[in-house]
Amino acid sequence: QWDDHEVLNNWSDSKDLSADNRYTEKSIHVLAARAARAFHEMTTIRYEPSEPGRVYRKMAYGPLLDVFFLDMRSYRGPNGPDMQDEMTPQSRMLGEQQAKWLKRELANSKATWKIIAADMPIGL
Repeated sequence: QWDDHEVLNNWSDSKDLSADNRYTEKSIHVLAARAARAFHEMTTIRYEPSEPGRVYRKMAYGPLLDVFFLDMRSYRGPNGPDMQDEMTPQSRMLGEQQAKWLKRELANSKATWKIIAADMPIGL
């Protein structure tokens, strides 16, 4: 499972490292790219040429079980006060493309059991 601590604690695109002396590399985008490369090199995830950095996926275990692994870090909005009372681009966790993929794959799955593997609680 891809997690926000793969890059640094509570990583998001809006993270500012300019005053954090623990990091010699201050670009969050460079750190995220390095973390993603290490993750993909060390994790047995099927490579998708059309989406080379993609983490979310479905794994079928015979006709009875499909497991849907989500990426709740790469497509989310910026960190905020966590007091959102409506769905906005900033409050999204999956991003539009992944959310559409999940709905489509769940609807098309013929498996008896469907498990959604997520690193945070979700409501659908």
